[in-house]
Amino acid sequence: MKKDLLFLSLLALLLLTACGGIPAPAEPDILPEEPPAAFEADFLPELTPLEELSTPAEATEGRVPAENYDLPQIPPLGPIADDSFPILAAELPEADAAFYGLDPETALIRWGDSLAEFDWPWLTSRQILPRLYCFDLDNDWDDELIVVCHPGTGTGVSVDELHVLEKNPDGTLTDYALPWEFFSGTLSEALSVVTVGGRTFSILGTELTDITGLLPEDGDPENIEGFRAGDIVHFSVTPEPQFNDEEIRFRGAAWLIGDEYFMPTVAYAAEVDAIVLYRDGVFTLSQIHLS
Repeated sequence: MKKDLLFLSLLALLLLTACGGIPAPAEPDILPEEPPAAFEADFLPELTPLEELSTPAEATEGRVPAENYDLPQIPPLGPIADDSFPILAAELPEADAAFYGLDPETALIRWGDSLAEFDWPWLTSRQILPRLYCFDLDNDWDDELIVVCHPGTGTGVSVDELHVLEKNPDGTLTDYALPWEFFSGTLSEALSVVTVGGRTFSILGTELTDITGLLPEDGDPENIEGFRAGDIVHFSVTPEPQFNDEEIRFRGAAWLIGDEYFMPTVAYAAEVDAIVLYRDGVFTLSQIHLS
């Protein structure tokens, strides 16, 4: 009897083993011949926070109009022809302000009882007309007249120009312009580029974006020298002034500098946006982002 029970126990154990009831011992892991490569981020340069960029404005005193112009009361109804001047290019009735184009490179600004001429290239072949805003930009309890012109256009080029006009006690106007060299110089120098593990990144402060897919087909990342900004510069006022919470926002782009395959104003690989602040004749880009 005991022999029969022993035989049945052994038979049951064999059946369980055949059906997988008892797992087979695991095979030992095969170790790789070489340790895995370190994560690519370990080789990126140290990222330094970029909070603000500032520059002095270009200050220009408005001059007395050269003559007593016969100024139009309505804007042009069609394309601006060479014999159309002077024209009413923009107006802001609530501020009693207007922008008159005396020719494509000369503006006459009327703001209340003040009249002043400025040498501003403001009209291109695209005929994008200037925009006027009036509010207290620098929180000094006095309004400024903000003028956005569009003096630059072409293949890969679209440039706005920002002017802040302040009215002096004697009624004269002073223009504080954000210099274009601020973008072509200071902003360009703040941007950098690095190639790691076959991938290329644009860097601004602590932000970086993968731009590998934006490189020219024959362009060698090793030949990239940096970025050039200033050929795409746009300004907008958001939200609209009636919300009593005005701000000026900058949005621009930069192209890669390098060998013959990185063509000027073609190899765009970085976009930047920021808030534009102004106070005491100084412009500042704040809340800067690489987008």
